[in-house]
Amino acid sequence: MKKTIFILAIILLVLLSKGGETAYAGTGTPHIIISGDVWLLDEMSGEKLFLLPDTYFARINDSFDAEYYYVTFNGVSGKISRNLVSATGYHTTAKGTGVDMRVSDETYSKYGSIRLRSAPSYAAKEITQIPVENGFYFVGKYPTDSGIWYYINYSGVYGYIESEITNQPVLNIEDFIPESAPVTNTPTDNPDTDGNIFSGIKGSELRIIIIIGLSVPAVLMLFLLFRPSKSRKYYD
Repeated sequence: MKKTIFILAIILLVLLSKGGETAYAGTGTPHIIISGDVWLLDEMSGEKLFLLPDTYFARINDSFDAEYYYVTFNGVSGKISRNLVSATGYHTTAKGTGVDMRVSDETYSKYGSIRLRSAPSYAAKEITQIPVENGFYFVGKYPTDSGIWYYINYSGVYGYIESEITNQPVLNIEDFIPESAPVTNTPTDNPDTDGNIFSGIKGSELRIIIIIGLSVPAVLMLFLLFRPSKSRKYYD
């Protein structure tokens, strides 16, 4: 029985320590800084999706490995080779660089629709057709030997169109100004009004308090189990 309780106590302590580390990592993940030719790759196949602009764009997702950062840029999830970018600074939001676009005036006057393709090539499969009067969302560009293609989002469908049939997208790239620390919660103006004794405590501090509070009983349990027992006296 003592052996079983001892094992359960050890498991409890291990889970508590790992839980604290995971929570901290979730709030302390840096952003990526893009400089030069860096491609967002498909998470599964590793194929190039589009070229990223020189900018910061998003926090690294929770899952990453030794070779890639897994990120989301302009609503598209993918991965980036770790040796091509630098990770630095903290920020609570990332606005991205996507913009609404339409076809060029010349295209509008000549055609009724444009083709959205599965790859940046005239030989690629046609996904759907976009009426020239409808808009779409610019996500990124894909330079090729024959010209530049745009990776776009049309009503939730992603694909490629020729850049020459659209207006040039104007990207709004803001300067990245790191925050001193990631913000996990916003304390109320008067933390005592709701009667919550934990109001105003930062998330990381609260996790430490909870871990200590749960660890003490486990340690006390181990002490009581393995405390030397007193010798018993028997009457004749």
